[in-house]
Amino acid sequence: MTATRTFLARLVKAWPALPYLSLGAWLASIHIASSGTAWLSDTEMNGGNLSTLYIYASLAAGAVLLAATFAAPRVRETLRRPRTAIAAGALAAAGNALVIAIGPYYLTAYLPVEVVYALFRVGGFCLGAGLGIIALRCAQLYGALPPRQVIAYVAFSQVLVACAFFIVVGSPSWGPVSGGPALAGIVAFVGLPLLAGCMASLSRYSDETVPASGRVVTRSALPRSFWKLLAVVFVFSCIVSSVYASVVAVSPIGTTLDGSRLVMVVRMLLAAALACVAVGTEGDKLNFGKAYSIVMVASVALVACLPLMSVLHTVLAQVVSLASVVFELFLWCTLAFIVYQRRISAVIVFGYGYGAYLLGSGLGWLFGVQALGSLFGAIGESFAYMAMALVVLACAFIIFSEREFDRLFAPIEEGAPSLGDLLRQDLAAGEEADGSAEGEPVRKGRFGVAIDQLATAYQLSPRETDVLRCLAMGYNSSTTASKLSISWNTVRTHTRNIYGKLGVHSHQELIRLVDEATAGE
Repeated sequence: MTATRTFLARLVKAWPALPYLSLGAWLASIHIASSGTAWLSDTEMNGGNLSTLYIYASLAAGAVLLAATFAAPRVRETLRRPRTAIAAGALAAAGNALVIAIGPYYLTAYLPVEVVYALFRVGGFCLGAGLGIIALRCAQLYGALPPRQVIAYVAFSQVLVACAFFIVVGSPSWGPVSGGPALAGIVAFVGLPLLAGCMASLSRYSDETVPASGRVVTRSALPRSFWKLLAVVFVFSCIVSSVYASVVAVSPIGTTLDGSRLVMVVRMLLAAALACVAVGTEGDKLNFGKAYSIVMVASVALVACLPLMSVLHTVLAQVVSLASVVFELFLWCTLAFIVYQRRISAVIVFGYGYGAYLLGSGLGWLFGVQALGSLFGAIGESFAYMAMALVVLACAFIIFSEREFDRLFAPIEEGAPSLGDLLRQDLAAGEEADGSAEGEPVRKGRFGVAIDQLATAYQLSPRETDVLRCLAMGYNSSTTASKLSISWNTVRTHTRNIYGKLGVHSHQELIRLVDEATAGE
């Protein structure tokens, strides 16, 4: 056991991004489950079982995320324990194993149909509940990252999703039972959730740790714009999922799988674009508000065009699905930015934000399978699609417009950085930022411990502590302002307050005080 922990600690030290790639394993689990690539047998004629699994898993995951917001402090502490993410991965893996076990070539022949259906739903529920817990742990990790690093790691995670998908698709089709799922598909279907949980737990490995500072865990800290965003997220995911589900439920399963391959190719291109944005684009040109508007307008156009192009109906439905993928990535980044900028608990922000998205997806898929066809018959397909497109349009430009997006990321206090300021930080600066996963211990040497002890002893505010750290490292006011993305005048104000609280009168006296505190450690 000791040798294993030593190996994992060295692995994380050599590859610091590894815990953050748990998002990629998590997304790969969702995509492989929702596409049916790994677990469907040759008896499947349409997407009925695929729809059922997705509905139960999405609703369970969304319920877990929303329920976590009502006990955020306790959930935050629970997620700190490495075993929590591993146990969640094991729960999701057990659900997937149950789905495989009751397949047509395994236990179906020996069990009553009612029992098979009940066990199938239980498997979907276990999958969703486990993935929901892992999502919260990933949220804590990403909420501690500066925006550019969030974009970069999201891009790398998308590459991992594509790699996992095409490995499964390209693996030999041999399976334990003729006509059943391939062995490689079974391994990926069952193993990916467990891998995601294990990767998320790797953040525990560090050399020297002190408790990280807490975050706000009350709903009152969320601005009004956030609740408007939630309404848009729920409506958008509901409409897009219902459109896609109505096509999947009646399409041959081969058509659905071909569409999944197309979406995955485009997903890889999107990952490359995201990586280029994170690494090579200047901060002034990163306009997430504009990107939000473009995604919403494109979705409106696609939904509105569906009834006009019956020949390409299935292809357009896959494109709508791709728009949902883009929106999902945009949402993940946005929620991580909110956690980082406003220092609000990731359990609160992602619990509401991503919980609304998953619930909307599950309910939308259910509506698309059960009721959308009846709606088409009652008011006409063209009118129904146009109405849905108008609802999305209203969400994009009335409920939560680009202006609301800018308000969401306005500085929370004088001198505090805006999203634009944070995006102007390069990746190297981001890696030096004092951010740690919520509730997660962070590595600090003697200098970092001394700074925290001085801040506690002299009752410095979090921002004054940041300024003290920079001054103690020998930075002048201009350099400190640049590194903290605040104005020069704000640095001077904090400096005067720090001098008064610490009882020093010059920069040299401050550095001497910190040196003495460091030597005393």
